[in-house]
Amino acid sequence: APVVNGCEFDPTLGIPSVHIDNAAAARTAMEHLYALGHERIAVVGGPPDNPLHRQRLEAATAAARAHGRVDVLAMVPGDFSVESGHAAATRFLAQAPAPTAAFCFSDQMALGVLAACRDLGIRVPEEFSVVGFDDLASSRYLSPPLTTISQPMREIGVRAARLLLAIIEGVEVPHQQTLDFRLMLRGSTAAPAAG
Repeated sequence: APVVNGCEFDPTLGIPSVHIDNAAAARTAMEHLYALGHERIAVVGGPPDNPLHRQRLEAATAAARAHGRVDVLAMVPGDFSVESGHAAATRFLAQAPAPTAAFCFSDQMALGVLAACRDLGIRVPEEFSVVGFDDLASSRYLSPPLTTISQPMREIGVRAARLLLAIIEGVEVPHQQTLDFRLMLRGSTAAPAAG
């Protein structure tokens, strides 16, 4: 039966897919934090065997290396859930010196990081910055609103359905379609506090 992958792109599978460039998106998120002046960044990743996690982590690590900061890049595993983001932040915020920012591989984990900051009395973005990934509808209504990578989710779904229909009907169309993403700048990121 014909199969089309929407969003979770894994080039090793050879399956028709509609997706964004996850590596470029992760680099964009990291470059935003470096441009603000952050040097110690925590990366809250997903399950190690997840292709999205691998693509985003490789790009985040490459960005850290390009800035000479790979030694202070803290990768903390998660599972894309709020709970894992909260647990990760509780762990890395107890380090000395603690990171000044986090790039989370999902908005759900970013929500957990924001909650951990609130629990610990750490002000966002004055004392800690957070970037998410996905741009869930609720992300703009958080306090503060979440800076995040926006995927065109509706367009991914529409294109995936059209691609599947084209394959069923024998119509020649590109089987790998990469859509644009955007960095949504909101209130959860700022320059690190002095000192």
